[in-house]
Amino acid sequence: MFDAGRVRIVTVNGTDEALEALTDGRFSATVSNSAGNTGELAVRNTIALLRDRRAKKIDHTSIRLVTKGNADTAPLYCPADY
Repeated sequence: MFDAGRVRIVTVNGTDEALEALTDGRFSATVSNSAGNTGELAVRNTIALLRDRRAKKIDHTSIRLVTKGNADTAPLYCPADY
């Protein structure tokens, strides 16, 4: 996408580096998700299958668009407590 002669960059994953580039203006936005949440969901579904319980064949992790205006509320990509 072009805007007044400038290239707007949008990334994925909301890593620390992407959030830094977002706040200093190098990126316009990032789509943020949490690797920790995705991994937790995968383990939960795997355990359910191993216990012969139902699990979704296709599951979804939540994502959201993060801009400079809401970067301080972005979920951590890979939190230290995982």
